[in-house]
Amino acid sequence: MKNSVLIIGIDGADWNLLIPWIKEGKLPTLKRLLSVGIKADLKTTIPPLSCSAWTSLFTGRNPGKHGIYQYATESGKIVDSRLIKSEKIWQTLSQYNKRCCVINVPMTYPVEQINGYMISDFLTFRDEESYFYPSELKTLLDKHDYQSGMKYEKYAFLPDEKDISKKKHEIVKELASITGKRYETVIDIMNEPWDFFMFVFGETAVVQYLFWDKKDVMLEFFQKIDSYLNELIKIFSVKNPNPYIFVVSDHGYDSSPTRCFNFKAWLGENEILRDKRNLLHKIIPKVYRTLKRTSLSKLLFLYKTPKEMRESFQRKITESSPIHYLYPGLFIKQDRLKKETYEKLRDDIILKLRAMHDPLNKEEIFQIVEKRELEYSGNELQYAPDIVVIPKNNYSIVFSYESNKVLDDIKLHHPGRHFTSMHGIFLACGNQIKRDVLEKVSILDVYPTVLHILGVPIPQDVDGKVIKGIFKKDSDLFIKEVILSGESDMELDEQSKIKSALKNIKI
Repeated sequence: MKNSVLIIGIDGADWNLLIPWIKEGKLPTLKRLLSVGIKADLKTTIPPLSCSAWTSLFTGRNPGKHGIYQYATESGKIVDSRLIKSEKIWQTLSQYNKRCCVINVPMTYPVEQINGYMISDFLTFRDEESYFYPSELKTLLDKHDYQSGMKYEKYAFLPDEKDISKKKHEIVKELASITGKRYETVIDIMNEPWDFFMFVFGETAVVQYLFWDKKDVMLEFFQKIDSYLNELIKIFSVKNPNPYIFVVSDHGYDSSPTRCFNFKAWLGENEILRDKRNLLHKIIPKVYRTLKRTSLSKLLFLYKTPKEMRESFQRKITESSPIHYLYPGLFIKQDRLKKETYEKLRDDIILKLRAMHDPLNKEEIFQIVEKRELEYSGNELQYAPDIVVIPKNNYSIVFSYESNKVLDDIKLHHPGRHFTSMHGIFLACGNQIKRDVLEKVSILDVYPTVLHILGVPIPQDVDGKVIKGIFKKDSDLFIKEVILSGESDMELDEQSKIKSALKNIKI
């Protein structure tokens, strides 16, 4: 029996935020889905960033295989879909003639040719016109005044932090407008038959970033998403046979940290690292900070060249250090270290970090401190930090020469943050899916589970596993064996193999 799959992403959604509203009946669509489907926390990737997490969701591989750890490469360029080293779910499905539609999924710019439609995400270049495939979509996108991303200021997605409080109500209005236009576009496109459809509400993450301390503002936005969700599921279910619905997020959200850990100061205090900056390295940042406080600051933030020069300079200062921190961990230059010295250094750092507690409140500072090879695997492992370090929610990490304090109080201009929130949401409904609550599933498991539902063999290098626990025990999807690519003759070349076999039969 033919099945179809709809994945709706709600960027940054967290059950801790949603469940109270659901219990109060303020999100009726999610409440109804929970009453008939299965719920779980969705364990995300390390790091819990949209670029890395969504890529793991639609490839089923860890960052050590797909290669996306951060929004920028080592040279500072924004990452895009061409840098993904693993096969994406729509590529796999297109090979098996499954019709796919992919809209506003992070890490889909530039778009690619698939068996269906694709519209790229917020990382699309500002003046890019070809952010969709096929070209025939232009008429529909123009009809709805579709915007591929939100562009505030000339070269930034959002204003400078100090200006956010002044502009955030203006921003949320634009977010609502953009979301509404995307929704109307999706409604039009969904009025066709699809085997696989994936759409992400990306604006929910920005709303939490700006209004984490204003629950009424967040609720109003999520209620609109909830109503959109209801209509999308209704239309998809009418147009497609045996629909399976997944509602997922890439990570959770939390309040901004109030404490900051300075790795540069800590490494110096522990005599692991000395300050080897030259005079130029010490003077330029001070000059920049002085200009930033003057009326010339706009020149630094609104014009591309000064801003890029400053960011490049800062990066070079940091990376010139034999040990430096860049989220999500510590990078160690190994070229002048013997293997045993390198391993001893990592062991020593890990032991000390795990033992650390904040003297202010006696709390542990870090939730993850681990060697990279124990968190990742694959050909892209070399680009991961040598030591993966994720702090607890109330802590931020910097690598700064500006202070000698290892720990200090901070006050950020935005109330919400997600860099430490390791769990998103997972909700699934369908004919053969049971009503239940699972403790936890991995974001890596979505890819193989969707392939299993659609009857497509799963590539053997996939890290995730089919979540058999979501299916009723007497259902076909629970009983059916998981088929890996290469294990069955009935795959892509099924017909050609049959024809070849018939030709070789001698009568």
